[in-house]
Amino acid sequence: MGVPDEPSEDERRLGDLGRRLDDLERRAEATGTLKRKAAAPPNTALGSALTLSTEFLAAVLVGGVLGWFADGWLNTRPILMLVGLVFGIATGFFGVFRAARRMQAEDAEKAKTAPALPPGDDEDEA
Repeated sequence: MGVPDEPSEDERRLGDLGRRLDDLERRAEATGTLKRKAAAPPNTALGSALTLSTEFLAAVLVGGVLGWFADGWLNTRPILMLVGLVFGIATGFFGVFRAARRMQAEDAEKAKTAPALPPGDDEDEA
């Protein structure tokens, strides 16, 4: 005997409940009863700095350690470690540049959807 293709009664009820909850959430967001969920938490300056520094440090450490092990294996100290450090630094800069561009694109996308300030609400003007 084969397994029936139809979902069981429990699966149908669960699917119906999920659809009803989604509909209720959309209506609550539309009326303002429920705040909209943020897509992602905003980037903070400290979080961005930690992300970029970790990206750079990891690349330099991996390059240096791989060069150090290759030096020990081939008995060429310290040439391959220095080469590994140079490649690690280059990779670190490239990774930091990529991460910074991604963060900048995310911030620009958030700025597009942010509400505009009404004219005359500048805090800089005294």
